[in-house]
Amino acid sequence: MSWTAYCNFPSASAGVIMGKDGTAWGQKGNGFSDKGDNAKVAKAATGGFVKAAGSKFMLVNQAEGCTFGVSGDNCIVIRALNKCALAGVGPKGKQGALINEVNQFAAALQKGGY
Repeated sequence: MSWTAYCNFPSASAGVIMGKDGTAWGQKGNGFSDKGDNAKVAKAATGGFVKAAGSKFMLVNQAEGCTFGVSGDNCIVIRALNKCALAGVGPKGKQGALINEVNQFAAALQKGGY
């Protein structure tokens, strides 16, 4: 399976699986093309800001192991693992679905030691 398959979240317009240094291993769309911005996403913490998919997101809370941020009508969901991070950007109204999708892919990666 290609790395892109691990970030093809149905509820997201953009998604990424990346190393902790921000190197994208696979992407859905092109919203995570900047390695420097990605590195900040991989280390995201509530109360901070990150850039992705052409927007700046304010990270407002954590739910179900994910960090959640908002920018207008869009949201970002970030899940950091031991060796990598997953992130997806989509409509704010699909936050719950996006968290579930990110966590499903994260569970498979965790079983593989990532």
